[in-house]
Amino acid sequence: MRVWRPAHDNAGGARLRERPGRWASLALVAAGLLCGGCQGMSAEVAPQQRAQLEQRALGLLLRAAQSGLDAVIEANAIEALSDVAPDAGLPAFHAALDSSSPLVRYAGCVALGKLRHLPALKNFRRLLDDPDPRVRLAAAFAAYRCGDRGQARLLVQMMNDHPDEKVRAEAARLIGELGEPKALKRLRLAAMREQSDYVIVHIESAMAKLKDRDSLDRIIQYALKSDAVTILLSLQTLAELADPRARRALEYRLHNEADYLQMRLLAARALGRLGVDDGYELALSALNHKARDANETMQIRSNAALALGAIGRADALAALKHLAETESDARTQVAACYAICQIIRAARTSQP
Repeated sequence: MRVWRPAHDNAGGARLRERPGRWASLALVAAGLLCGGCQGMSAEVAPQQRAQLEQRALGLLLRAAQSGLDAVIEANAIEALSDVAPDAGLPAFHAALDSSSPLVRYAGCVALGKLRHLPALKNFRRLLDDPDPRVRLAAAFAAYRCGDRGQARLLVQMMNDHPDEKVRAEAARLIGELGEPKALKRLRLAAMREQSDYVIVHIESAMAKLKDRDSLDRIIQYALKSDAVTILLSLQTLAELADPRARRALEYRLHNEADYLQMRLLAARALGRLGVDDGYELALSALNHKARDANETMQIRSNAALALGAIGRADALAALKHLAETESDARTQVAACYAICQIIRAARTSQP
């Protein structure tokens, strides 16, 4: 998941703003969905109760995706649904294409594009003229995924020529998501011309996703020795790639107590994708972290929930359930519900 990004790098460029009244209304929804007979975070969630918990968590994600409460909340829920329940999320993804929020339109395009949802192709083509450049990028990505291969030109053009470095970076990221190894040549040329380190990291990440070993090596090195923003971006990429070659670097970041907690949680999440649960206790304790700034509290608790979701241990379900029931920030509630769905789905698919 990439919508839950640090404040400097959230999808679509939207800032994570404080809107306590709106988040409180979603908190009431969460309480109604998840509280039935709750016994607190210390109680185990019995296997026979997991299906009900999963449905309640999924219900919150579906409501959040079309809540109209806040664009970031809707986009986060759409991205979560595209992973854990794409069929159930289809109505929300379609509705997102007509949202007044560019961030939500972006999220809807990307979700439907990843699904290669052909019935939405005419809507993607319509959004190629959207006033927001990131929505145009997402529409081009989705159209390409649905067979309109000519839209690759727009992605490459904006990666090379757009004056906003964040738009260039997003274009590179989406090119990496296309899964086309033939795009490596274009990405290498862009990296040679690019002056922004921020964009170069995204280009290297895209090439790593397209199985370029040298780029993966560079992303691992960025995660070890770089500035804070580049380390965070690199850790996000490594969490998506789940490549065993990154394990030693991730363990270093996890156990480096001088690091920002958010970096350590991203490392825990990436290790969880590798089947390593070394970050479990750190993530579990960070669910209750209280920072001076409410936005930092949200980021840490949300990333802790996402790390637990990636680690996949069922004994985290009670704590995640408690977080979803009691948290006042809807972004963290959505992260907790996404993690619940991930863990229960993984447990179900691992059964003989």
